[in-house]
Amino acid sequence: MDQDGNTHQAMEFLGIARYMIRPDEDTYAILLEGWANEGNVISATQTFAEMLMEIGWDPRNVSAYDTFLTTVIKGPDGIGEAMKFFAAMKERQCYPGMNFLKAAIEECERKGDGKDALLLWEAMVGGQGCKPDTEMYNSMITVQCHVMDSALAKRLLDEMVYNGAFPDSQTYNVLFHFVIKNRRLNEASPIFTEMIKNECVPSHSNCSLAVRIFMEGGDPHMAIKIWKCMIGNYKSDLKETGNLLVVGLLDDNRVPEAVKYAVDMIDRWIKLDSSTLSKLKQSLTYAGKAFVYDVLLRKWKTR
Repeated sequence: MDQDGNTHQAMEFLGIARYMIRPDEDTYAILLEGWANEGNVISATQTFAEMLMEIGWDPRNVSAYDTFLTTVIKGPDGIGEAMKFFAAMKERQCYPGMNFLKAAIEECERKGDGKDALLLWEAMVGGQGCKPDTEMYNSMITVQCHVMDSALAKRLLDEMVYNGAFPDSQTYNVLFHFVIKNRRLNEASPIFTEMIKNECVPSHSNCSLAVRIFMEGGDPHMAIKIWKCMIGNYKSDLKETGNLLVVGLLDDNRVPEAVKYAVDMIDRWIKLDSSTLSKLKQSLTYAGKAFVYDVLLRKWKTR
């Protein structure tokens, strides 16, 4: 009866039928599914309590536990209430399934709750051998980056393939953004190398941020690698980052490289700012190569 959204009627029928036929796990699983479809947390909690009184705890009753917790997590204090019930289940070696784990990790991501996410992950993945998919790993990595635990986030990335999940562009971009934003350049370089090897491209915004942070961090080599990646994969909004790179190379006294990438920008129709041109002129004149600037300027004027 609950398939038509009439879970209340199903409960009323159970109240009459229980004196003739004892309800079993399937009975309560069906009722809990009905409350889940209706989003009725209060009635689901009452039915769950009744189920425990009637048939007790049973590790095989995964479907009922999964449906119940997935319903509870949608309530006002969803993750808090769900964690209380989960603790009671864990104590009795009764666990929910993957639907709850996925919903819980997504909720933890939304709230930035790294503690509960880790507790659930260790119990369900580490303890019960659940196999999360890539989407779940992405949520978990995002949570850990949010709480500044890059070591755990990187460990999650490394273990994905062992659980049959494979990193995608989102996986790498979340982690790459975190380490770049926090200027952990020694961690960012290998992540960038790995993501390119796996044909996952940093987002446009991550490329822009990375070029700037690597230049400010004294690593123009990596800044140039990321700039090459950026112009190889994006065709617009390149002006700001390109000018930043050229100016940064000039500030680092890498004049030949600055000229090289300035010319390349012109060839790609990426506009050099007047302030960048002025700095190029100053640096080339000081190096006794004003003629190089004249050639560059003529080329710029034809664009």
